[in-house]
Amino acid sequence: MNPAYKIKFWERIFNLPVLLYIITIAVAMIPGLMNKRVPVSDPKAFIAVLTLIMAFFQYKLGYGNQRQAKDIACGIFIFFIVWETATTKLDLLPYIFVPTPENVFYVFPAQWKFILLGLARSMFLLFSGYFSSIIAAVALGIAVGWIPRLKEAIFPVVKAISTVPAIIYGSYIVAIMPTFTIASIVVIFCGTFFSTFMNMIYRVGTIDSRIINTAKVLNVNTRIMLFEIIMPYTLPRIINDMSVSLSISMMTLSVAEMIGASVGIGYFVRSALAYANYSQAIAGIFFIALIITILQSLVTILKKKIVNWEY
Repeated sequence: MNPAYKIKFWERIFNLPVLLYIITIAVAMIPGLMNKRVPVSDPKAFIAVLTLIMAFFQYKLGYGNQRQAKDIACGIFIFFIVWETATTKLDLLPYIFVPTPENVFYVFPAQWKFILLGLARSMFLLFSGYFSSIIAAVALGIAVGWIPRLKEAIFPVVKAISTVPAIIYGSYIVAIMPTFTIASIVVIFCGTFFSTFMNMIYRVGTIDSRIINTAKVLNVNTRIMLFEIIMPYTLPRIINDMSVSLSISMMTLSVAEMIGASVGIGYFVRSALAYANYSQAIAGIFFIALIITILQSLVTILKKKIVNWEY
């Protein structure tokens, strides 16, 4: 990975993603057929999003896989060119169901306070349910995986339960819990706990026998065996799984909020769909995708910072 300052200026400017970025902005600035019959929002918010994408692309040129960064940037800008051309410029699609990019991204500056309030509420519920489930699953998984009798009795049951998505019984939990806050935390907890618990039991049981035998020869006690040998061995895999489980938890939370919340990211999308405001609904979907991407990136950074070993 070359540092950013080693990337030549002309390599940053003269490439296909930059050309597509300029074309996308040019297309957005040209008046289209849809403007004659449907109000189209100011394109400044759309252009701002394109600029943020380009800024991130320029960053990845110096600190990431350059070919991958170029391919992803090209795909994104081509998508926006096609979307903008088919809607605003040529008016080929039904505007009610396929809104223009200008109208979608204008939602963010127009409703930023409501979006941030919903984000804060959603993150509180997500982290409360998610981290409590991870802590409980890891602690119990290590204990059950270490004791053969418990593993034989509990693992088949947990394996069966983990195959049932929390979304299926989420509406039931929302209905029986006294408050939506408690219901959301419980749904997220269940959606993450059983799969993580099952994986921890399995991983503890598949630790290299040479490591365990060496520890036994050194006569280490149970506490050291669990927290200084087994825990470090399984920690890289725990963090690897956090990326997937975070996505599942976010999906579960969004569904729960669409069922019974009065604030939150899921409610933001549900309320938009209820009033056929598809610009707001698509903006909410994009925002959820962005939040999940950021959370997964934070997990990757966390792994690089605190885990420098792998098995």
